[in-house]
Amino acid sequence: MSAQEVATRVVRAVRERVSPLPKEPPDATWQRYYAAHMPAPTLQRIAETLAPRPQAVSAAERERLLQEADALRRGAWTLFGYPVQLDDPPCWRRNYMLGKDWTDAPAKAIDYRRIDIAGGVKYVWELSRGQPILRLAQGYALTGEAGYAATCRRWLLDWIARNPRGWGIHWTSALEHAIRVFAWGYTLALLADALSDAEAQTVLGALVQHGEFIERHMSPGSSANNHLIGEAAALAFLGRLLPDGSLAARWRRVGYATLEREALRQFYPDGVNAEQAFGYLPFVWEFYLHAYRLQPMPDAVRERLARSLEFVRGVVDASGYVPQVGDEDDGTVVPLWSAAADRHRAVGRALAQMLGCAPPPALGDADDALAQWLTGETPPAGSRLTESRLYPDGGYAVLHSARWQALFDAGALGLGSLAAHGHADALSLWASLDGKPLLIDAGTYAYHEDPAWRDHFRSTPAHNTLTLDGRNQSEIQGAFLWGTKARSRFVAHDLREGWAEGETEAYFPDTIYRRVQLTGDALIVRDRIEPDVTDSAQWYWHFHPDWQVEPAGEGVWRITDGVRVCTLQLTQLTGYTARLYHGDEATKLGWYSPRFGHKVPCTTLVVEANPMPDDIDGAGVVWAFRA
Repeated sequence: MSAQEVATRVVRAVRERVSPLPKEPPDATWQRYYAAHMPAPTLQRIAETLAPRPQAVSAAERERLLQEADALRRGAWTLFGYPVQLDDPPCWRRNYMLGKDWTDAPAKAIDYRRIDIAGGVKYVWELSRGQPILRLAQGYALTGEAGYAATCRRWLLDWIARNPRGWGIHWTSALEHAIRVFAWGYTLALLADALSDAEAQTVLGALVQHGEFIERHMSPGSSANNHLIGEAAALAFLGRLLPDGSLAARWRRVGYATLEREALRQFYPDGVNAEQAFGYLPFVWEFYLHAYRLQPMPDAVRERLARSLEFVRGVVDASGYVPQVGDEDDGTVVPLWSAAADRHRAVGRALAQMLGCAPPPALGDADDALAQWLTGETPPAGSRLTESRLYPDGGYAVLHSARWQALFDAGALGLGSLAAHGHADALSLWASLDGKPLLIDAGTYAYHEDPAWRDHFRSTPAHNTLTLDGRNQSEIQGAFLWGTKARSRFVAHDLREGWAEGETEAYFPDTIYRRVQLTGDALIVRDRIEPDVTDSAQWYWHFHPDWQVEPAGEGVWRITDGVRVCTLQLTQLTGYTARLYHGDEATKLGWYSPRFGHKVPCTTLVVEANPMPDDIDGAGVVWAFRA
């Protein structure tokens, strides 16, 4: 942390001690700011401003949403893809995966990083993001059936009653407050005619309390990543929905000014997000989408977001797969779409509709649900970009041929001094063959929940690159903290000839050079190390679980998904050992995390040269994937 950030945190701590937010019920907070405003007109204003359009969704999507809402009324819910049975109303501090509860104590006495109380905090935060409540409100809007509204109201008011300001695990994160602001805002818009004045005042007062907390706890300095964007967006959103006055005006000013600044800081001019975490793109897009629905977007912000959409259109393959670069935690803000949709497509298409630019293609009607709920219209069909491109600011090359699509990384580790959501993946490679993922990132799997697996999935061996002497390219110092960071860049490219070359100084004085080329039916990777003073080198190749890999001779492996066949041939390396791993618990190799909290076996090929051959700094080692 910089000296300025340390000072900011000290000032905040002192303020919390000498001038804490008043411990008052939400109704009192509403009266403190808006005694002259009846809640009903504010509720009506919210409904008219957000104006969800349930009648626009397709019949199939309507049916899916109602099935999810009906399941919730029975207590059936999926938590990161795992089925759980909720209480009625839910126990908001319970991790339903483990059946354990977080401490019932003042928020300042709770360390949400601890995993010995009730497991990882994300599993309890997720339920309280307000999205199950939102789904019940959607059920009411789609059918007019009072039972959905009754359950929704009861759960929402119960959350507010059981989580008073400053108490419990849900008052420990400004970002979680921000997500609730959006989910509750849309819930109010869908439920406006089903709330009494007293109920409306309670919820509106709770929203103001959330805004007060966010304003005091906006992520500073080294922590100013996607969290800051979410917090700023929530203030801007509240500033547009609440009655005019000094509070709303200040929140609008601070929120929108921060959003504009962070768009230029957290998105490179070429559209790559500086966090180097593709899974966070739709999450951040959502915050901008919902905040700027309510106010014209500055041209500079519009341009950066449009470029980020263009970038995703360039990296997505024909199956709709976006490479899992960096961290991924399935984060959503206002998921008006069903579980059948894809986040990149659902949010990307709605954002492109707002910006008036080309959207990613939809692969199903659910991918258009968000846009339909927000505008009543379906975006145009959209398309992928299929020409090779270099993204020099973000550090990626996308290569295309008739059968191959490859993404090559020579970029930074992540954003700022923490690089919190980056992975040690310098010179890593992701590839699809005939529109199907073949070479994959191992994924993320866990945050605080499992420190050992957390460290593995973001380590260098979990990526399609190489290590020297078995060391990580960058130094892991904590769950979201890096020490010494690899420096990487592109050194040459010729996209017309289908190649790009990058280097990393992760193992100084040795420099690793990797050249990736698509030619004919082949993907060719050439690695060299200069000046080659290292004792050993290890290469890692991770294959999607749909592909089986088996030896087919010296330095040759056969790769097939039952329909397609690809061979990998290693040349210009002697004295090596090679081993295939599949779901190996001891080494943690041979595992793939398709989404947060899940891991499934895949095949990982590890090749080690120990000792290092003398000529690896000459022509280099060649890996040829031939379809």
